Amino acid sequence: MCGIAGFVGKRDALRRAMSGLKRLEYRGYDSAGVAFQVDRDLVVERCRGRVTDLESRLSDGSDTVAAIAHTRWATHGPPTERNAHPHADCRARIAVVHNGIIENHVALRAELRERGHEFRSDTDTEVIAHLIEEGLTGESSVESLAQAVRGATQRLNGSYAIAVLCADCPAVIVLARHESPLIVGRATDGLHAASDVPALIGQADQMMVLEDGDLAVLDATGCRLWGEAGDRAERTWVPITLDVASAEKGGYEHYMLKEIHEEPSAVRETLRERLRPDGSVVLPELPDDVVALLRSGDVHFVACGTAFHAGLFGQRLFRALLRRRAEASVASEFRYDEPLVNENSLVVLISQSGETADTLAAAKQARRLGARTLAVVNCVGSSLTRAADATVVTRAGPEIGVASTKAYTAQIAALALLGAAAGATTLGPALLDLPGALERALTDEARIAGLAERLHRCTSFFFLGRGYDAAVAAEAALKLKEISYIHAEAYPAGEMKHGPLALIEDGVAVVGICTREDTHAKMASNLMEADARGGAVLAVVREDLPVPEAAGHVLRVPAMPEPMMPAVSMAALQLFAYHVAKLRGCAIDRPRNLAKSVTVE
Repeated sequence: MCGIAGFVGKRDALRRAMSGLKRLEYRGYDSAGVAFQVDRDLVVERCRGRVTDLESRLSDGSDTVAAIAHTRWATHGPPTERNAHPHADCRARIAVVHNGIIENHVALRAELRERGHEFRSDTDTEVIAHLIEEGLTGESSVESLAQAVRGATQRLNGSYAIAVLCADCPAVIVLARHESPLIVGRATDGLHAASDVPALIGQADQMMVLEDGDLAVLDATGCRLWGEAGDRAERTWVPITLDVASAEKGGYEHYMLKEIHEEPSAVRETLRERLRPDGSVVLPELPDDVVALLRSGDVHFVACGTAFHAGLFGQRLFRALLRRRAEASVASEFRYDEPLVNENSLVVLISQSGETADTLAAAKQARRLGARTLAVVNCVGSSLTRAADATVVTRAGPEIGVASTKAYTAQIAALALLGAAAGATTLGPALLDLPGALERALTDEARIAGLAERLHRCTSFFFLGRGYDAAVAAEAALKLKEISYIHAEAYPAGEMKHGPLALIEDGVAVVGICTREDTHAKMASNLMEADARGGAVLAVVREDLPVPEAAGHVLRVPAMPEPMMPAVSMAALQLFAYHVAKLRGCAIDRPRNLAKSVTVE
């Protein structure tokens, strides 16, 4: 997830594009760049860091007629100046900014190199500039530029929202979109392009959303649009009514709620390139020795907080499906606990930020003991990616809310990919259906909010589960306590009668996660014990299983193969925690005493 902003008009294009870009920095902030036109000259400025770092390099730009700008959330190549957008062709006459992922960029890069093209970055995006360059034969015109962009996009597999400038076509921006958002804004003095609405607020009065397959040409005469089939098309212009804060949250009341609803797309992006339509998995980012350890070595999952709970899922996955020795450890204990790792071990370090101090210390300890290390991380170029031997990036995009939601779900998807690469071939076909199942789970929000209304006054919650569901219970309890400040604990369901049952009374809620067919009857008995002692029982039930008799409240979740149920049931429980916290008037995005990235031990 990155930010695109652009403007074409009679003057001042650079300032207008940069103004929009500053409002998109929440979408990515590891590097930034801009390309702009003065007469028939094309100027590109890029830097590592934030938009303010880029601004310090720019002149007034009042005479600029077209500009495209980008703030990056790295997916291919570290966050360096050479990898910052815009990317240019061999002659530096074309500039391209891009959001999305080009799945076939490796093959395209090889083809283009054979034909003499020189590459200057590690990104997937650069192939687009060279493909457009090849399509521009003879004298450049707006029509030939548009055709070259269309021809280039027809070679691309994956997702893209792109904006293009060409030095030979002053005061023109060409846009194309497939599976990544792109909008056009209309102002009295020109046209804006943007990947999200905040870039347009205060600058444009109306906006038009491009559809998949659209190609648009923006110039002084207005916006000309062609649909996927190549025919001229019209899209509806609508007034821009949101304020900046609401627009950055996509119209949602809180970032956390927005990020929960982004989970299907976060999983799709994490799977993109790596999961083929037939369900087979390819992880080209993994060295052969790391793959060998995945398939035959001891695997240790090490992390903190929410990421540790993803590690509990990984532990269960490798034990249950691969019959392999696998352990999950809290990172802060790993380095002091004399871990049993050696040269036959793979230590998988899981983190959203890649800057968690305890996880970084665990990575160093693992390497000192001779183990190979693999980072599962959401931030390219983070400290953890530099410390590990290999990295699998979860492409969840920036997560603003302190309580992790979409990053957790993306971690589940990434660990399932590792399981498939290790030999659990049934996981690939199941992963194909996961984004759709998440979408179905999130459509039940009104019912989930109703359950929160009935239970938000409870003074304590116990979350119970067995197998994969026990890992989900741990994360569900953490999510509720983080943002609602209600006491919450998690137990493997059979442990409830070994002590915690003494705490069940009126005003205490017991949430049973019931998605396993083989233990369903036992879960029903555990919930009956809680009900008999006055607890309010909420059963989270896979839709094809019967409702336990003791359940006074029921939350149905879509049915998926057992290893995929943690992602689906957790999405519903994140919504439950959110609505409980909202009803209690808590600071959901910035809960008390907590920080997003814990960089101290």
